[in-house]
Amino acid sequence: NYQLKRANPSVFSIINGDPDKIHILKGGSIESPQGGVSPGVLSLFEGSEGPTSLTDNKNGRRKELAKWITSKDNPLTARVIVNRIWQWHFGQGLAGNPNNFGGTGKLPTHPELLDWLAATFIEGDWSIKKLHRHILTSATYQRMTTHPDPQALARLDPENISYASFKPRKLTAEEIRDSMLAVSGELNPTLGGIPCHPEINEEVAMQPRHIMGSVGPAYQSDPLPSQRNRRTLYAERTRTLADPMLEVFNKPGPDLSCEKRETATIAPQAFTMLNSPIIRSRALAFAARLEKERPENLNEQIRLAFRLAYHRIPNDLEMKISLEYLANSKKEHEANEQEKVEMPKYVVRQMVEEMTGQAFWWVEDLDIYAGGDYEPDLKPWDVEPATRALGDLCLVLFNSNEFIYIY
Repeated sequence: NYQLKRANPSVFSIINGDPDKIHILKGGSIESPQGGVSPGVLSLFEGSEGPTSLTDNKNGRRKELAKWITSKDNPLTARVIVNRIWQWHFGQGLAGNPNNFGGTGKLPTHPELLDWLAATFIEGDWSIKKLHRHILTSATYQRMTTHPDPQALARLDPENISYASFKPRKLTAEEIRDSMLAVSGELNPTLGGIPCHPEINEEVAMQPRHIMGSVGPAYQSDPLPSQRNRRTLYAERTRTLADPMLEVFNKPGPDLSCEKRETATIAPQAFTMLNSPIIRSRALAFAARLEKERPENLNEQIRLAFRLAYHRIPNDLEMKISLEYLANSKKEHEANEQEKVEMPKYVVRQMVEEMTGQAFWWVEDLDIYAGGDYEPDLKPWDVEPATRALGDLCLVLFNSNEFIYIY
């Protein structure tokens, strides 16, 4: 009976116990407690008004802290949020150090604007959607990327703190992946839920990962496209296994707080966008969508491709170049058949015995690929040469500045 009771499922429960008494520790030593400390908030924040103490009861402490953080008398929270969202849209914040609003941080370039946006944000019930609308419909955001007198602008305002023109912003790694999924019609926009496991580079997925003296399992993506093609926000992050596609586009690691994304432009980014099998699958799915929505009409397929990727229609020269490119690409694909590549069913692992130094091997089954439930993305051997040629054109659109940057 005892063994049966131990096997019964159990859950953790939470109770509100009596809070411990907290003391100031002289010199940081637990052996030298001084006066007692009651729950409260920091009184050093400039502009903070009202009492700094919170409830002494064992219930409601977190709620009291949340009320203080979002109080209209505490503008710091709103300023920080507004500054980060402004930085997201313009590539630079109104205050130069998003992680440091203290005395050692940079002063805001437009303090009145920062305060006005913070006040408007609070009055709008802390609605981030309303804040986005305020910024995106402003004349500042809608300015052209070129200035009538660029030489004078470079001389008088080299850092563009006057926002006399809009500085093109490169999409982040997550935005690039999500944009390709959205344009190809594969994006699953479902909100919330468990983390997803998208496709990553196969060599990286199969490499051995040493975890606590052992080897971690090989990375396997979710079996269904609707599961793995969710927004990158929901992708599971593993410290010892970064997605190479996201990493090459400067996605920060999980170890440190990143106050501002790097926007380096390096050769591996171009190689990834052109040669990655995952991105080529996005381009092929994009082509299949065009053929489905505009069947038997190549000109309309090109127009739809430009409209989805660039939000505009192609001009006459772009249409001519696209048609010529498709004709040449189709001939090339007709002359070269695609051989089917099977997904691996297992991977062979090797380690060295710590005590004897002898090597040993074992086979790790890849159950998702071997079980028959895996539904692969569209591959070149699944479609006709005309579709592969259209996929090449879609890949060119993905690799353009007009797709990668916001102008």
